[in-house]
Amino acid sequence: VGCAPKKTAEPETTKSLVLYYSQTGTTKAVAEEIHKLTGADIELVVAQVPYDGTYSETIERCQKEREAGEFALIEPLKSDLNNYDTIYVGYPVWFGTFARPMETMIKSIDLSGKKVIPFCTFGSGGLNTTSDDLRRKFPQAEVLEGYGVRTARIGRMPKEIDTFMKRNGYIQGEV
Repeated sequence: VGCAPKKTAEPETTKSLVLYYSQTGTTKAVAEEIHKLTGADIELVVAQVPYDGTYSETIERCQKEREAGEFALIEPLKSDLNNYDTIYVGYPVWFGTFARPMETMIKSIDLSGKKVIPFCTFGSGGLNTTSDDLRRKFPQAEVLEGYGVRTARIGRMPKEIDTFMKRNGYIQGEV
């Protein structure tokens, strides 16, 4: 026994998931960029009844759902969140909070013990409030610095997200 080679600890591996909802493709573009930079698995949250109307129709539907206290029905996730250490949570901001399908998803999962990195797209803001909402919803998770991009600036997103990911140590590289 004294002459046996000393066992070394297995290197710790982490697994990440980009979990997002996108109505128009803007949030999808950010999700795909994060997926490309990190190699994380990726999954789209799918509304059972799509929000595929015009902007005005979506606003009207959301207002009715909010007033009635209804949540959007979503398809079950294919990913087992227990298999991931880090979850990138992406969503468009509607009415100052998560898009309705993401509200449903967030309400129905537990991210205790996970690192959660929010990212969002918006017309007028919402990263700070939604990040705070995630911290309240998942007090046993580590909600890290998030990324938000105004839809009008989406063309700058690839460079911004690369800088954001490196600056926060989510990927390696120099800023």
